[in-house]
Amino acid sequence: MKLFNRLSISVGLLVLTLIAVTVVSLAMPVVAQEGPDLPTPTVFPAENTPYTLEVVGGKDETFTFSYAEQETFKPGETTVTSEYPMGMRFTVTPSSTNGDITEVTLFIVLVHGIQTRFPAEWDPDNNQWVALPWDTGGQPPWTTFDFYWYIRDASGAYIETPMNHMDYFDPYNEWFRSESDLLVLFWRDFGEEDPDTIAQKMADTMASIQPRKVAGFGIELSYKPSAVIFPDQEAFAGMYGSGINNTRVAGFTSSDLGMSVQVLRHAGYAPTQEECIWSTKPEDWTMERRINTIYSVTTHEVTHLYQFDVQGDAYGYLWWSEGQAEYFSTAPGKYDERLRHLATLQDLPSLQGDVPASTNEADGCYALAYDVGASFINWLLVNYGGLELHRQISEELHFGTSIFESIEKLTGKPFLEIENEWRVYLGYKPLTAGDLDPSLALEPYEDPLIAVGDKITLPALPAMVPLGEDPLPRTLAAGTCFSNPEVEVLKMGQSEGVAYFQINCMGMIGWVTRDKLVGAEQ
Repeated sequence: MKLFNRLSISVGLLVLTLIAVTVVSLAMPVVAQEGPDLPTPTVFPAENTPYTLEVVGGKDETFTFSYAEQETFKPGETTVTSEYPMGMRFTVTPSSTNGDITEVTLFIVLVHGIQTRFPAEWDPDNNQWVALPWDTGGQPPWTTFDFYWYIRDASGAYIETPMNHMDYFDPYNEWFRSESDLLVLFWRDFGEEDPDTIAQKMADTMASIQPRKVAGFGIELSYKPSAVIFPDQEAFAGMYGSGINNTRVAGFTSSDLGMSVQVLRHAGYAPTQEECIWSTKPEDWTMERRINTIYSVTTHEVTHLYQFDVQGDAYGYLWWSEGQAEYFSTAPGKYDERLRHLATLQDLPSLQGDVPASTNEADGCYALAYDVGASFINWLLVNYGGLELHRQISEELHFGTSIFESIEKLTGKPFLEIENEWRVYLGYKPLTAGDLDPSLALEPYEDPLIAVGDKITLPALPAMVPLGEDPLPRTLAAGTCFSNPEVEVLKMGQSEGVAYFQINCMGMIGWVTRDKLVGAEQ
């Protein structure tokens, strides 16, 4: 199963915002639940999908481009070479009848029209202007882009050359390059004995998942994405021009570049997953099995590109963004099976809080956010509207509606009710509003000295008063309030005989007990 074959839980340049709220204790009892798991999503049949296959890279080449005259300018000739992994070298030889060329800038245009500028410098020894994009390393090979020059002369006149297309090629290593209507795939140093099988299976895999993605997001991608698969960590590290020590890094996906960059699954346990009950044993990782992971990983990562195209920067919570990517992959894993087993060992954090991805749970396995998200999305769509509901949620996210508000709006139910229906389906005890916000579980409290809205000067001692995030005996600190300031009482209540007050201390809001507010003697 794919579940714990992941080496990386990063989304690359995709930015994810997590909003922390209190979660229920792992010791919370669970309830038994009988009944079959809902089926995982199925893909559409696809075979013999057309593709092309060629070998690229491995040659130190120079590409040359010429431009026609524009007004008083002769743009001259451009040469492009790759100095991978330390960037590329662009040269141009413009002239103008108005006088000297005073400014030359190379513009690189990525898939969404995002432009990056690289000022060129004059090389007097070779009588040319030189621009060196990505010369610090780290740019993935086979980044696809268009480029053009901005050229200004001494009179202030300027031109822009026509665009040309290039790939950031690797002159030192040969790569296989396969292309279908939906993806360009690059890989090297594995599958050499039968590259057509890899090319055909990737083309079929992308075709089989496409109808669900279009139905679920409402559109096709605005460009053709690419996927680059390195054979191992050392080759991946070479992209940066130096080694890396983090063996958990297995790649990234960039919406700016429109590409996924990954490492072929290694033949061993993922880091810290030796005790994970779902892990595949190292001896069972045959090369065929390792290669088979690239198809599900690629469909997962391409889903992240759909998220940016449809939802913009509004990815929602980590469990939603990674759950989407799992749900729309070809091998989302046995997520319900894992979560039902986990229910016998621990509770789940609320979806309205921080569902972790990198910490090991009671079953010895990480990636909880992935399986929670895939399980919830599958359950939600089965019960409340299918892929059309998913499309509507994605549109709501695009317009800035939160994931919780979106689901409430489209289902007509409070999110907590929806979440509890899903929890009970898996065998977990329903949550209360007080589980999510302990202040809602406070009992009424009346104080002869204090009322909501009062402004009170804190005692001189202690010198610093921690402000708790929640009205609990043990809670994270939301800030620190120094002695003697005037604070405003915002809320008050009691729990198990202890009075708690939410205060505003110079813009910092948090909870304190009564003795911290007025002193132990009052």
